[in-house]
Amino acid sequence: MSLTGFTMESSSETEKSPELSQEQKIRIEANRKRALEIREQKEKTAKLAKVMMSTQSKKLVDSGAGFFIDEEELIEEKKKEEIIVEESPLPTQDQHLKCIKCNKSFPFSYLSKNFDLNVCDTCKEINSDEYDLITKTDAKEQFLLKDCDFDFREPTLKFITKKNPHKNRYGEMKLYLKCQIVERAITVHESLEKLDEKKELKLVNLHKTRQRNYEKKLQNLRKEARQGSKKLADFHKHEYGEEHYDDNEDKYFKICKTCSHKIEYEEL
Repeated sequence: MSLTGFTMESSSETEKSPELSQEQKIRIEANRKRALEIREQKEKTAKLAKVMMSTQSKKLVDSGAGFFIDEEELIEEKKKEEIIVEESPLPTQDQHLKCIKCNKSFPFSYLSKNFDLNVCDTCKEINSDEYDLITKTDAKEQFLLKDCDFDFREPTLKFITKKNPHKNRYGEMKLYLKCQIVERAITVHESLEKLDEKKELKLVNLHKTRQRNYEKKLQNLRKEARQGSKKLADFHKHEYGEEHYDDNEDKYFKICKTCSHKIEYEEL
């Protein structure tokens, strides 16, 4: 059979094929939609499985604010917040400080770095008692200072922080240089003598306050005792029995039938 004959035969068979009924067309369309829905569902399932595997491979960290965050994201954020601090170069000879104790030059020291005090480390070791540290709480109590005297009065006092050795759960304590605290107390109170006068006056006022509180509590106790005695008297009335005579005491007496209260008296 020639190619031309085969083509003509195929076209004639196509023309002779019957048309689809309306019911068949509806069934084909429904099958097509169903196939599309199944494919979409499989794609969604695959995406969800991919996300779940990715989440399980990541370590979550509690942010402390009621939600979890990815550890990798947290590390990245911390890296962004980190500030690179370059060590300052050693000061030149012209930039050396002069010790107020020995008058010798030095590049830097513990006191100059932390408290802006030009004293070399050698003099600090020799005069260690003079450069003792004191906590902020003790400084406020011993020198009658307020928070504003530390943080707002110029120049603001320098301090270092240290973990509390007695109460680890508390925050870090602030340590100040005691000699600078003494200077600040003189500035606030004009002199150490006036500071002592204020401390004595504070003790007197504290004693007076305690005495007033003691007297007030004592008055309240007496008032409560009187009210209690009155209530007891109103609650119980004595009912005395027969009269008796005591030859030894030459007195008459009666005893309450309920509480055994005894009254004594003499007859004229």
